[in-house]
Amino acid sequence: MIQKWSKQNISKELEYVRDGEDLFIDKRGMISNHELTEPINLIGLIDSKKGTIRANHYHPQQEQKCLFTKGQIIEIFQDIINPNSPKITQVVNAGQLSVIKPNVAHTMVFSKDTTFLNLVRGERDHDNYGITHTIKHVFVDEEEKNLLLKYYKFDCRSCGNTNLKRVVSLGYQPLANNLLKKKNEKCELYPLEVNYCDKCYNCQLSISVDPKKMFSNYLYTSSTSKIFRNHFVDASKKYIKELKLNKKKSYIIDIGSNDGVALKPFLDQGFKKILGIEPAKNLAKLANKNKIKTFNGFLNKKNIKKIKKNADLILASNVFAHSDELKEMAECMFKLLNKKGTIVIEVQYLMNTLKDLTFDNIYHEHYNYWSLTSLVNFFNRFEGKIFRSERVNTHGGSLRVYIKKDKKVKIEQSVKLMLIEEEKFGIKNFQTYKEFGEKVYKIRENVRRNIKKLKNTNSLIIGYGAPAKATTALNFFGISKEIDFIVEDNKLKHNKFIPGVKIPIKNKLQIKDKKNTLIVLAWNFYKDIKKNNSSLSENIINIKDLEN
Repeated sequence: MIQKWSKQNISKELEYVRDGEDLFIDKRGMISNHELTEPINLIGLIDSKKGTIRANHYHPQQEQKCLFTKGQIIEIFQDIINPNSPKITQVVNAGQLSVIKPNVAHTMVFSKDTTFLNLVRGERDHDNYGITHTIKHVFVDEEEKNLLLKYYKFDCRSCGNTNLKRVVSLGYQPLANNLLKKKNEKCELYPLEVNYCDKCYNCQLSISVDPKKMFSNYLYTSSTSKIFRNHFVDASKKYIKELKLNKKKSYIIDIGSNDGVALKPFLDQGFKKILGIEPAKNLAKLANKNKIKTFNGFLNKKNIKKIKKNADLILASNVFAHSDELKEMAECMFKLLNKKGTIVIEVQYLMNTLKDLTFDNIYHEHYNYWSLTSLVNFFNRFEGKIFRSERVNTHGGSLRVYIKKDKKVKIEQSVKLMLIEEEKFGIKNFQTYKEFGEKVYKIRENVRRNIKKLKNTNSLIIGYGAPAKATTALNFFGISKEIDFIVEDNKLKHNKFIPGVKIPIKNKLQIKDKKNTLIVLAWNFYKDIKKNNSSLSENIINIKDLEN
């Protein structure tokens, strides 16, 4: 039995949740059916109160089936056979059947008063608990239970649907940009999982970490990258021309303005009425120092009273994914906008993530993962119309949309064609997302195998770049010992450590020997990094090349 289950495919075999099939609904109520794949000889009827824990154990031989008749749980599970296997969570609602395989540690955290049937082929003898059919394995304590109940998101941020489906779990992970000052510094770990809404096609994280933990002091500065600086210069010229902006009259707001990188090109072209809105104190201070007027705070109902309204253009570049309060942010944006104004949003494009398997773009700062389909569904709720859509090259593939609150605005062909393309791709089909999750786990296997081969050559393995995506990838791969250190162009990150794996970040001047292997973790800048750093190594590899 042990041998059999030690080779299980994590994404497909550890567990699954199944909805009842062949629904029959009439005025009396509903009947749903669950097919059992093996005989059962015992049924346990179990009641559990909200806020309590059950399980924290595993079954060496039994497959466990739990049919929930009332309530809701957060289920946490982990393969105890395979080393470095991720710790995974999922929500199970009333009417669903949860199946747990042998040798899978599992815990139930009850988010509501709950009743379920435990269906087993084997024992439920309490005298033998902890000896034969059930072995204690405590891996969720009271602190973690409270954390899960505090931060778990049970409904869709966009439409409120409560029956979400898991796309992929990357295990428990640290906050990607919260670099450690000391190697032994404690860092909090949270589930990093993407769920899918089959009503509005939104994808979102299962956990909503307090934004103050992530954005109050931010080490990522957009201006560090020449590519991003050029991107925003080109974007500003495009907006000025196409939206007919006036240097003297037009008022431009940038939400999540970072160090002012998107507003600086407007300032350089003579625009006076500009305002950044940035929650990170250090970045807002830096922007104001550089004469880019910036309000320090989140865009919410409380702060909007302090912000000048009637904007002609509102920018939100790579920030719309960062909000747990989407509806509030959208309402505030429309309140700041004048009647003829335009909102321009840039987001990492979900279709690129799915097609190119760029799973490392998933981290806790990004609560939401957008397609044009899901964005259209969202803004329709505010009578906001997406009238233009464009692909842009940043972050491994991004989406730019233009929005007006003008019922008469003409929807351009770009929107219509992209929506058709997304539907053909399968953006509305959950099978697309299941296959993505399975491929991501295959990538993990491949990278672990290939990095070990490189390590056996006895040369130093050095990572290049410490973006958020590097934290996600390194923790998911579980390769803390294989990479000796990481070099980074951003001086703010020097002498710090990647959270979770605790790999040190150094100045690239500390590389003394070209006979090392340099793995580019900031893969979206691979060509430029390789071109500009040939003196550092004779062997510069893109992390993406290790995924096959």
